[in-house]
Amino acid sequence: MINEELNRALSYRKEELFSELIEEINDDNITDIEWDGYNLWITELGRGCRISSKEISDKFLDNLSIKLANIMEVAFNRIHPILEANTESLRISIWHESRTGKKSVAIRKIPEKLRFDHETLIKSNYCNEEILALIENSTIAHLTTVIGGQPHAGKTELLKYMSTFIPAREKVGVYEDNQEIHYRKLNPHKKCVEFYVDSKLGYADIIRAGLRHNVDWILLSESRGEEVLDLLNSLSTGAICMTTMHLDDVRDMPDRMFNMLRDSGVSDRFINNIYQYIDLVCLVECDKFEQRRISQLGFLVRENNENKCYLIYDNGKLITKELPKEIKEKFLKYGIVDPFVSQKGGDLFYEENN
Repeated sequence: MINEELNRALSYRKEELFSELIEEINDDNITDIEWDGYNLWITELGRGCRISSKEISDKFLDNLSIKLANIMEVAFNRIHPILEANTESLRISIWHESRTGKKSVAIRKIPEKLRFDHETLIKSNYCNEEILALIENSTIAHLTTVIGGQPHAGKTELLKYMSTFIPAREKVGVYEDNQEIHYRKLNPHKKCVEFYVDSKLGYADIIRAGLRHNVDWILLSESRGEEVLDLLNSLSTGAICMTTMHLDDVRDMPDRMFNMLRDSGVSDRFINNIYQYIDLVCLVECDKFEQRRISQLGFLVRENNENKCYLIYDNGKLITKELPKEIKEKFLKYGIVDPFVSQKGGDLFYEENN
């Protein structure tokens, strides 16, 4: 959860707090800064993860951890050896030297802007233009979407991009424990409510409450637990969702979601509901140079009492343009005759066709 005191401190003390790392903090191409006690590791878009020649002093690390702990009014010592600090643009984790020998620091950059647009995605070989149009049109057609991939693959960045095609007058509920989506900042004139979850009020609670708050869209930062049951119940009432999930193959998504329920006592019919209420599954991947791409895309449908996954795109190649009948109808409902061709975009297209 974001610490507002730390947020305010960063607005006027960033140079002081991060003096020995300010160059890396200010570089928009750098996504992660990690000090393992001996070496500084930098992850940069287009270059991947590399070791830096820069030395970080113990004095700087001590001052940084003391100042962060004081601002947040939390303990950081042998008894409390983990310090977590979250702002709107940074996610900071520091481990105490009593457990690691030397202080270990990990800083994840959370951009408050889109890292790409339609043109840059095509130029960077993120996917071909037909698949990008299909992804954009899926939002316009109100398809519920799961974006899968491994950590650091760029799942949230794709979700942020797709969310820009949500119509302005439809209410979006953004549910996160660490702010990453930044929907309001990316879409300042769109209807939105942002809710931060914690141990006192979790994802399942806010998903249920969102139905009474007239939420049309649910943007869930990551599906990782039993809240998926409440999520599917919300989708059955007509809400639309975008969420991310750790995943290796789009065809494994239903089983992955089912396994999140653990011992909740839900029957196998839960799997049927996944195929009925979730439409699109995208898989994103990232290579060692931090080059990201769509590797798979498929549609889930329940046809004639059977659960089916139609794989449209695999290993960066278009397999077929033949979409399931149910998915075609959802596109046609919003005036999209050819989902593989870009529309005028977002609200304008929506307004003219409804």
